[in-house]
Amino acid sequence: MPVDQILTEIRDESSLKWPRPLHSSSNLRDKRKYCRFHKDHGHYTEDCRDLKEQIEELIRNGKLQQYVKIGDSSRYSQKGQHGGSRKDEDRPPPRPHIALGEIKTIARGPTTGGSFKSLRKSHQRQVNSVHSLPPLKQRRTNRDMYFSKEDARGIKQPHDDPLIIMTMIEGFNTRRVLVDSGSSADIIYLPVFQQLKLDPKRLCPFESPLVSFSGDKVYPRGMVMLTVTADSYPLQVTNQHNFLVVDSPSSYNVIIGRPTLNCWKVATSTYYLKVKFPTEQGVGEIKGDQVLVRECYQAVLALRENNT
Repeated sequence: MPVDQILTEIRDESSLKWPRPLHSSSNLRDKRKYCRFHKDHGHYTEDCRDLKEQIEELIRNGKLQQYVKIGDSSRYSQKGQHGGSRKDEDRPPPRPHIALGEIKTIARGPTTGGSFKSLRKSHQRQVNSVHSLPPLKQRRTNRDMYFSKEDARGIKQPHDDPLIIMTMIEGFNTRRVLVDSGSSADIIYLPVFQQLKLDPKRLCPFESPLVSFSGDKVYPRGMVMLTVTADSYPLQVTNQHNFLVVDSPSSYNVIIGRPTLNCWKVATSTYYLKVKFPTEQGVGEIKGDQVLVRECYQAVLALRENNT
C-alpha cells in the first residue's frame, strides 16, 4: 500500500509521532512537492524518510501488521503438516521490513551534465565510448598502490570515521576536506570561497540544483575553477578542478568527489584513513586526520542543536 495512503489511515494512531519542521531554508525547497507528514514543501509524502521510519517502528512494535507482506510464511505451517519438528513449528516468522526509501548522495554535478548542453553531450560521448575501449594490458610496476599494516600506524582502531584530509587550494592550506567517492561533484562552501579572497567574477553560472542527502535541492551560487595541490613536493599532483560554490551550513570546508578523485587516479582506504595516487616521482599519499573528524562531528551536533 502506498505510504501516503497508510498515513491517511493511521493519522489518528496515538503512537504516531509527528515530525519537527524541516531545517532547510524554505526558499530552497521545491514548492511543487508537498509532504503531508511534515505539512511542508520540499519532498513528496511518498518519499518521506521520517514517515517510513515511523511506520517501520510501529510494525516492529507489533502494530500495522495489516500493511505488511511478509512473503511465503506458509512454509512454516507446511513443515508442521509434513512431519516437521516442533522446533520448526514454534519458530517465529521472519521480522517484516519495509523499504525506507533510497539513500541519496550529492548528485547532478557538472560531470553528470550540469546546466550546459556541451557538458551533456560530452558526458554522453564518454558513456558511449566505454563499450568501445580496448582491454588494457596488465603491467605491474614498483609504483603500484597498495595498503599495508604500516598505513594503519597512528590510526585509532576500531573506527568508522570519514576520510578528512588537508589540501592546498589556490595557495592556501585548506583543512576539513571531505573525501567522498559518493559525490558526483566537487564542492566548496561559500565562507571558504570568501576566505580565499577570490574574485566573485570568476564564478560561472550554474542553474542545476544539487540533491542533498535529505532529498532537498540546493542551488549552487555558481561554478569556479580552482588550482588544487595534493601532498608535498616531489610526490604531489597539481591540477585545476571545477568546484560548485554552495551557500549551506556544513562542518566541512570542501568536498572532493569523483571528478577530482578520478583525475588524481586515487586509491582510497577508509580503514587506513588515507588516499594514495601516482606521480612522476612515485606514489603520493595524504593521511586523514582523526582529530579533525571529531571536531567536525562536534560541529555537526552543535549545528543540529542550534536548528532545533
